[in-house]
Amino acid sequence: MDLSKIALDVPTLELSLTIVGGLLLISMVRIVFLLRTNSRLRESTSKMEQQVLNQHQEILSVRSDSNAWRGEMQRMFDAFRAEFSKRLTESEQRYQEVQQRCETAVKPAEVSATPAVPAPAPVAPPTAVMPKAAEPEEKAVLPVPALNIS
Repeated sequence: MDLSKIALDVPTLELSLTIVGGLLLISMVRIVFLLRTNSRLRESTSKMEQQVLNQHQEILSVRSDSNAWRGEMQRMFDAFRAEFSKRLTESEQRYQEVQQRCETAVKPAEVSATPAVPAPAPVAPPTAVMPKAAEPEEKAVLPVPALNIS
């Protein structure tokens, strides 16, 4: 395009100046709107970053609390297991002791119950009460004390 062909009269120059001025004004308004939007985005970005940091701290706090709780539950479980293992051992020992007492009480009775020559049994009147054989006295098995949880 050649400038010499364009008429440089005042109305043409005013029209072109108005168009250029209008475009400049529109671009300035657009720049102002973009600056305001940019500042809002920066503010929301900083708020989001702060929220992310707060959530991360809360997650770490919850994780440490759950780890502490898990450790406490594991210690309690270990204490229960040790206590009941001890009780089981004590119960098995009592059972073995009762079993041995029962076996020692039965063996002498078997030895004395088998005489070399069987004697005829005396006939007792039907109304007479037969005396009971002397039974060995057993200790009562004590209940296991309740577990004290504190």
